[in-house]
Amino acid sequence: MSLNSDIQILRAQTPEDIDFVKIIFLEYLNFVEDYLGQSLGFQNTEKEFSDFPQTYDGLFLAKVNGKAMAACGIKPFKPNICELKRLYCRQDGRGHGLGLKVTHEAMCFAKGFGYKDIYLDTDHGLIHANSIYEKLGFQDIEKYYDNPMDSRFMGRSLLDYS
Repeated sequence: MSLNSDIQILRAQTPEDIDFVKIIFLEYLNFVEDYLGQSLGFQNTEKEFSDFPQTYDGLFLAKVNGKAMAACGIKPFKPNICELKRLYCRQDGRGHGLGLKVTHEAMCFAKGFGYKDIYLDTDHGLIHANSIYEKLGFQDIEKYYDNPMDSRFMGRSLLDYS
C-alpha cells in the first residue's frame, strides 16, 4: 500500500461495515487460535458470533483505500468498565498504524459512552499488540476474569484519556 493511502477510521454502523468487522474478528480468532494452539471458546465466542453484534456497545473499523483492514470492539464488562476486544489488522493493512488508530477511536467512544475504565487481555508474545496498548497508557492489572491461559491482563482509566 502506498504512503498516500486514504485511511478511514470509523464506528461501524451500516450492515456492510458490521459484516466487515465480523469477518475481521473471525480472521482474528483463527489467527489467535492457530498462534496459541488452543480454542478461545471459554470466552463464549459461539454466542458472541451467533447474535453478532449484540454483545458489543461499539464496533470500529479501519479502511485503507475503501478496503476493510482492521477492527476492534468495545464490550460492556461491569458497571463503568468495558473491555477492548478482538483488535486485529489484516496483513495487507499493516504499516499504517491502523491498530493504534482504531483502538484510539474505540477508547474515545468508550469514554463518551460513560465508561470510566477499560480492560483487555492479550498474549505476552503478541509484541506489536502489546506495544500499542502500552503506547495508549494501558498497564498490567490483576486477572479480571476466569481465563485458563497465561494471558496478560491490562487496563487503564478513561477519565484522563483524550
